[in-house]
Amino acid sequence: MNLIYDDIIYNLQKSGGVSAYWRKLEDFIVPEKTIVYDGAESNIFYKEAQNIERRKINKIERYKNPKVNEKKPFVFHSSYYRVCKNKNAVNVTTLHDFTYEYFRHDFFALAHKIQKKYAVMHSDGVICISKNTLADLKKYYPSYKGKIKVIYHGYDPVLYTFKNLPRNKDVLFVGFRASYKSFSFTLKLLKELPDLTLKIIGGGELSEEEKNLLEENIPNRYEKLSFVSNEDLADLYNKSFALFYPSEYEGFGFPVIEAQACGCPVICQKKSSIPEVSGDKCIYVDSSDFNKSILEIKRLENKDFYENLQNQGLENVKRFSWENCIEETKAFYVELLENKEAK
Repeated sequence: MNLIYDDIIYNLQKSGGVSAYWRKLEDFIVPEKTIVYDGAESNIFYKEAQNIERRKINKIERYKNPKVNEKKPFVFHSSYYRVCKNKNAVNVTTLHDFTYEYFRHDFFALAHKIQKKYAVMHSDGVICISKNTLADLKKYYPSYKGKIKVIYHGYDPVLYTFKNLPRNKDVLFVGFRASYKSFSFTLKLLKELPDLTLKIIGGGELSEEEKNLLEENIPNRYEKLSFVSNEDLADLYNKSFALFYPSEYEGFGFPVIEAQACGCPVICQKKSSIPEVSGDKCIYVDSSDFNKSILEIKRLENKDFYENLQNQGLENVKRFSWENCIEETKAFYVELLENKEAK
């Protein structure tokens, strides 16, 4: 199969879920050629590969669609919302989420929305990482007529595995703390749960507003860890009481299945993709019903309930694997390419 990958994501971020996903594709699907841009080495997931075409990049180039000279049909899959205008190209786009459409309305967000919509509407096939993302695709781009396939992400079962270690009273908050992630709601809940302490993982440095909220709600009961390796994160999941992940919106939600795989109960809201990914094997809180949320979390104090929820989470994560993701992605490429060649 003639396949070309565009590695633009490694220039757009230094780490993150999209980069992790792209790394898995490149680890297991070997393209005929990979387009790499100067500066990709700063991304923690980037690895030098064979058959690469290195290109320079500047602020304007970051928004351009790459040119590819191919004389026969080929699959072009960009890591982040680029398409190839070569008439022989079969364009594939992976849709991760619609966070910008729901929550951001600045100039940069507008440029992102325009570029993403252009990529989708000019793609022969679109991969949605959840059924929730598929629903958003139909909501925002109802006129899209190409092929659509829901392909879930996976996780590393060797790294994220249940070790049955003694649990402490730490709860984790992993990743960015934008408003829709409900960080302030987490702190207000923890204020009423004095036996629990908070570990904040990644997501950049704490702002002054966040520091004030922490001191106001849970003084001396929190710790900020700026960088945690995947191995250390898995260890934290195995030792901590629970993961707080009350996000208002997620395209998928890696931390949910990573925590469940380590036997760490997940406290979240029943919104967007979270029920789909968690399998409802979690504790649901609701930012509109504070008192009920506290009562739900306190259910974890019951040993039998806690262990049952752990077991349900361990069973749920069996639905997700990178092997399945890779095989379904390859099959989608083949289907689209065969459709192109048949025309």
